[in-house]
Amino acid sequence: MTATLIILAVAAILFVSGKVRSDIVALCSLIALLLCRILTVDEAMAGFSNSVVIMMVGLFIVGGGIFQTGLAKKVSSQILRFAGNSELKLEILVMLVTCTIGAFVSNTGTVALLLPIVVSLATNAGMNPSRLLMPMAFASSMGGMMTLIGTPPNLI
Repeated sequence: MTATLIILAVAAILFVSGKVRSDIVALCSLIALLLCRILTVDEAMAGFSNSVVIMMVGLFIVGGGIFQTGLAKKVSSQILRFAGNSELKLEILVMLVTCTIGAFVSNTGTVALLLPIVVSLATNAGMNPSRLLMPMAFASSMGGMMTLIGTPPNLI
């Protein structure tokens, strides 16, 4: 019991301080719980077998590939050419594309796929990426509600 509380306290301090990346803190906490025999290997690995976790890992690999190959930059330059200098036009365009994809693909998949493209788009336009990322997130939720095969947002 005390080992669990100590690991929890150390993890909380490291999460809050931000001196260590949060993924490293989480994995080190898991390893510490394993080494102290608080968790079994099956219990520790149970969260990684969730289909959502596996999908997220795969989508971020695809998103990283889109960014590394330069496809994100090419797509963003085409969108910028179409939108011109208008930030409003750019936001609306990003929301329309996101909403359309989100109607047929899961919201998580839509955001993970478009994230590198939108970040590259904002960088090329000289904008703060959050100006496009928040509308993209809302558009993904709206797109999920458009069709029966989209992913509706949770009520909670």
